[in-house]
Amino acid sequence: MHGSGNAPSSYGMTPEQASREFDSLRREATKLERHLEDRVARYQQLAQRLTVGDGNGGGPSDGDAYSQRTSLLDHAETGTARAPYSDKKKDTRSIDAEEALLSKDIHRTMSTMTELINTKMAPAAERTGRSQHSLLVKRYREILFDCGADFNKTSAAVARRREARELFRGAHAGAGGEGADPAMEQLLRERNAIDNSMKSAAGVLNQAATVRSDLRTQGASLRGATGTMATIAGNIPGLNGLIDKIRKKRQQDDRVVSGVVAACILFTLWYLFG
Repeated sequence: MHGSGNAPSSYGMTPEQASREFDSLRREATKLERHLEDRVARYQQLAQRLTVGDGNGGGPSDGDAYSQRTSLLDHAETGTARAPYSDKKKDTRSIDAEEALLSKDIHRTMSTMTELINTKMAPAAERTGRSQHSLLVKRYREILFDCGADFNKTSAAVARRREARELFRGAHAGAGGEGADPAMEQLLRERNAIDNSMKSAAGVLNQAATVRSDLRTQGASLRGATGTMATIAGNIPGLNGLIDKIRKKRQQDDRVVSGVVAACILFTLWYLFG
């Protein structure tokens, strides 16, 4: 028979083996967490390049859109105005390809981390029976949820910009015929106003994301301190028993002193009036 400290649990392994297994899974989850956060940050930077540096959907800018387009048509024979536009298209295609690769990598990492947490870490935390391990599993789930929310929000913004770019690319291609279309000019002005509003809202959301990240870091520090205190209390199991013994001894001494004082008073009364 094994001693009580090495007795196998109901899962067929000792607490030390379960702890070692959980530590190994925790290191793997930490690597996935760092990889996921790095890829999401790179995706957000790429999306910012795609949405902020894209002008009006890959074409000329707002107020001078049609005058610039006329200049392009006037100088098309010399080829002087086509090179920047072609370079911009190449840059856009390169960014789109990088965005697709990052998106696949993020989806794959999130799927791997979800499977690791649900099928391995959570059962391992149950096998160890330690509350700090369950808190770690909960923390990794929160990180996965936050990263997924950030990625989904950024991916939706990229999809909206891609749709707008395709729309205005068709508008620029069809506007080289017989002058400007007043309805298209109105749409361009409205679209530019919406873009400015979106950029302002994106700045506010970035500030909120920074505050949320700081709060999440502080929460992780507080949870770590709680786990440390629980570990200390677990390592000194006799501390509460010692405090209870001291309290009982003090109560017993108080009762003895009270009895002696009462006996002295009764003896004095008997001596004076007896």
